[in-house]
Amino acid sequence: MMKNAKPTYIIFGASGDLTKRYLLPAIKNLESMKEIDKIVPVSRTDYGNLKNLITGDGDKIFHLAIPPIAVPGVLEIISNNFGKDGLKIMLEKPFGSDLKSAQSLVEHIDKYFPENQIYRIDHYLAKESLRNVINEKWDRSNISSIEIISSEKIDIEGRVNFYEQTGALKDFVQSHLIEMAAVVLAGSFDVIEREEILKSLQIVCDVRKNECVKRGQYEGYRDEVNNPNSATETFVSINLVSQELAWRGVSLTLSTGKAFAQKFTKIKIKYRDGSEKIFNIKHEPGAYERVIRATIIGNRSLFISSSEVLESWRILDAVQKTWKNSKDNLIIYKKGSAIEGAMGIQS
Repeated sequence: MMKNAKPTYIIFGASGDLTKRYLLPAIKNLESMKEIDKIVPVSRTDYGNLKNLITGDGDKIFHLAIPPIAVPGVLEIISNNFGKDGLKIMLEKPFGSDLKSAQSLVEHIDKYFPENQIYRIDHYLAKESLRNVINEKWDRSNISSIEIISSEKIDIEGRVNFYEQTGALKDFVQSHLIEMAAVVLAGSFDVIEREEILKSLQIVCDVRKNECVKRGQYEGYRDEVNNPNSATETFVSINLVSQELAWRGVSLTLSTGKAFAQKFTKIKIKYRDGSEKIFNIKHEPGAYERVIRATIIGNRSLFISSSEVLESWRILDAVQKTWKNSKDNLIIYKKGSAIEGAMGIQS
């Protein structure tokens, strides 16, 4: 329980791109509406002087907009300086890089803070257009398949080091697409219901045969990153099935990629009679403001639990291990082509 309705908001990584583009506009708006007491930006040079920089006995929200490798050390610093009472910790993705690293990160966090004080951000959960999928009445029976597709027109935009270490699977599927799938299948934002859905999801084909799992790379990517042997995927499409009785026999496809013809994110419900229901998930500038406000009031339905993190990596574990040991079956696609072509379906 937070003791003070107007906490101090402390942001680690204050000079980063995420902070400048999204966080500061959101938090300054909340400050102007008197929803927070004050904003305290923190840089690495401040780590040894936090008690002088962050004063007062009120509640504190620490937002860690920093590289994942720095998170464990910063959590320890926060704990050593401020304990745990009256604190909330906001974490940005990625939450680990595979199942093993995610398990280690969860265990490390647990040493310093309980789960109910950790707020793992996926801003897609704060999108009103995703909430509309749950609020709108639509036929949830006689469904043959569900496709969740996020197509981007931009390429990696010079983020060579980040993308070579990450790729589309870690960057978008493990977080945004899997969480959207959990919300749609659960028919709810409730964390426990999402967790149960994720436990039921799995890839059932042989991932080595490039049937229900596809990866691709846009033409020219290897020159862009100056790595002629790069197998980093800029496109991925995976097919999942659920063991939940209500969703047995329903195909679930999650696809995303860069440098395609169009920018869109959509959820396509296909029925056995050939009809479709499409939900467009929009870009919403106010999503981060809703994320921070949800942290203030303790609304955990907009955040990812440790169980969800581990289940999402469990789902993708076989894919990651297979791709690590093989460069086969990498689809090379032209910039500006349709994502449906890479997916192998008619657009």
